[in-house]
Amino acid sequence: MKVVLLEDVKNVGRIGDLAEVKAGYGRNFLIPHGLAELASPKIVRSLEFQNQLERKRTLRDRKEAEALAQGLQGATVTIVATVGANNRIHGQITNQQIAEAIEAQLGLKVDRHKIEVDQPIRSLGIVTVPVRITQGLEASITVEIAEEAPEIQAEDEAEEEQGGEAAEEELR
Repeated sequence: MKVVLLEDVKNVGRIGDLAEVKAGYGRNFLIPHGLAELASPKIVRSLEFQNQLERKRTLRDRKEAEALAQGLQGATVTIVATVGANNRIHGQITNQQIAEAIEAQLGLKVDRHKIEVDQPIRSLGIVTVPVRITQGLEASITVEIAEEAPEIQAEDEAEEEQGGEAAEEELR
């Protein structure tokens, strides 16, 4: 007896599969429990059409993922961070910041959950970060952590000094 599985059934097949089972097993267990239905010619054609659509969708998604991996592989993005003592940055560089830098600098949209930062990035330098695009497809991207431009820090310090001088004059 041929049945189309509506659920995954151990030792028979997965959901959507066309399976050949013994008549008693299909009639007395699979069909009454809603695990399968009898395979009519109409259902078989529909199943083949759905499988064909799924294969096309999977192929298209795979091509898009490979294009993304090719665009990311070996690319370098730069993230600017404020630096404190001993060239240690304030806070840490997160996978969200890396995803935003990839989108801004490379024009590629990457889900932050696919970027794997093993250890927190807390110092200046160059780090290679893996990006797991799909199962079995991974790209490596180089992240350069650079110090925030000194003139910006100097301007901030100058504003603070002017604010401090103005406060002293008010006290006088």
